[in-house]
Amino acid sequence: AESAEVVGLIEQNRASFGICLLRSMPKALDARVLYREFFGLYCGPRHRLFARREIAMADLRGEPSVSFQTELDGGPLDAVTRLRERAKLAPGLRGVSANLPEIRRMIIANIGIGALPVHVAERDVKLGLLRQLPPLTRLPAIDIFLLSNPRRKLAAAEAALLARFHAVIAEHPLEERT
Repeated sequence: AESAEVVGLIEQNRASFGICLLRSMPKALDARVLYREFFGLYCGPRHRLFARREIAMADLRGEPSVSFQTELDGGPLDAVTRLRERAKLAPGLRGVSANLPEIRRMIIANIGIGALPVHVAERDVKLGLLRQLPPLTRLPAIDIFLLSNPRRKLAAAEAALLARFHAVIAEHPLEERT
């Protein structure tokens, strides 16, 4: 489910816990950073920059792009919007989706340059399906949250799983979970 839907389900006590992005911290819920991911810009194999030996940031100016729905309107991926602005990509978007595999597909199909979590795109880069574009440093960090409702009565299995998540978070610094 989209992050906003996850938050709504947990606030309404219709779900035990969820993993999502957060625009702001919900007051009545328990939100803990599960891990942090870094986003980079990518193009697919049919893009004009894919096979180029050297790519400068200026080469991205005016290029069409695709985007996550949560990147729009100051959502939880607002830092990715700033990355797109830093690259001076063309205004307007050729494609928008809330679904990571769909964004990946649009990039590979050369609909536009798009941002993906570096750890997710790594395999496709090795397979020659994606190429990471500049900038390669100072990439936006996005926190992924474990969200739960402390007022919810959990089943034994739910309580055990949530306790294990909390233990892992407590035992391992964020750098290890990133």
